[in-house]
Amino acid sequence: MTTAAPGRSQAQRLDTVARLAPGFRERSRRFDEQAAFPRENCAELREAGLLSLTVAEDRGGHGLWWDGRFSDYYEFLEALARADTSTAQLLQVHSHALGVVSRHATPAQADEVVAPIVARGELLASVGSETNPRTARPGDYRAELEETSTGWRLTCHKFFASLAPAADHLLLWVAVPGQASYPERTVTVLVPRDAPGVELIDEWDVLGMRPTVSWSVKVTDYDVPDRHIFGEPGFWVTRDPRTFTLGFAANHAGSAQAALDFTCDWVRERPYLAQSELVQLAIGEMTAELAGASAAVRAAAAVWDTGDPDVAELESLKALHLAKRAVLDTTQRAFDVCGARTAFRMYPLEMMYRDARTFTLHFRDELTMRELGESVLAGRFSAKRALDSSVLATQQHHA
Repeated sequence: MTTAAPGRSQAQRLDTVARLAPGFRERSRRFDEQAAFPRENCAELREAGLLSLTVAEDRGGHGLWWDGRFSDYYEFLEALARADTSTAQLLQVHSHALGVVSRHATPAQADEVVAPIVARGELLASVGSETNPRTARPGDYRAELEETSTGWRLTCHKFFASLAPAADHLLLWVAVPGQASYPERTVTVLVPRDAPGVELIDEWDVLGMRPTVSWSVKVTDYDVPDRHIFGEPGFWVTRDPRTFTLGFAANHAGSAQAALDFTCDWVRERPYLAQSELVQLAIGEMTAELAGASAAVRAAAAVWDTGDPDVAELESLKALHLAKRAVLDTTQRAFDVCGARTAFRMYPLEMMYRDARTFTLHFRDELTMRELGESVLAGRFSAKRALDSSVLATQQHHA
């Protein structure tokens, strides 16, 4: 296992989260009401050196989400989500995008493009989804680069682009022209957020996870420099073993723990509740359910550390199901335990409930569980599920 860089141990990362957590919680209501990017939170993460989690250590990063360093990464995300679920998701989006770019950069790209991003603490948004919330159509993934006499040109319209209005760069998942399947033709293109032809559209009027500022992005006739194209066509499904699944499971587990923390604190302050056997039963069941989900996240992360991505993704799907159920159950049952007063917006529980309900919609649980059951019966499973464009689209959407 890779040794952590001096000053960047897991204990120090977790201590930093514990130190920043009170401020994150105090500001969360304001960011939710304004549907505003949590700039203060991001600034504190930048100052703490936590915007380079997934960059290799020899490039100035922490070296997580790769080479036996998955467990630390997911443990950190869970701890951060316990402090603030939206901030954790935003850091996950950035970390995944920067992890993809930094690991697949050529030596020249690493020096000329990635190094300045890391040095300046700049933010990346991963932009893949073409699922238009205004239509009844399923998600289409058709955006392609156009080859011109002078190079590549990009025109596309993407949705659910979390972090985009606050990002310095947009990492867009698109394809090169050709007859092969879309995943076999997919590359990533790094586009400055303020580049000519880039338009950000605020349609993010939603139930929860409002500080993720998941706006829409339109790019029109943008001439792409060669050095801003990362990965050969199909690299994500053919050469990169990683997936994004377990990051969501870790966030759900941390968010469920935050709701349970609130519930226990509320009950302790009210002896008439603390002495109720029904309340004790409810808290016991919530605690046990969350323990199972967190254990599943840790177990899946440990498999990722062993280097078998197919088994690791299979375990990640199990963990995602358990963590999703845990956060939905915990945020809902907390109201039954604590009572009607917690519906007032002066308390964070209603926001936790809205965030959980919104965030868990990223994956259709019945589809992933059907896939899990099919793999169990067949005795085989592929982390990238062959070259299925719908699967690749899901991966990109939820980055």
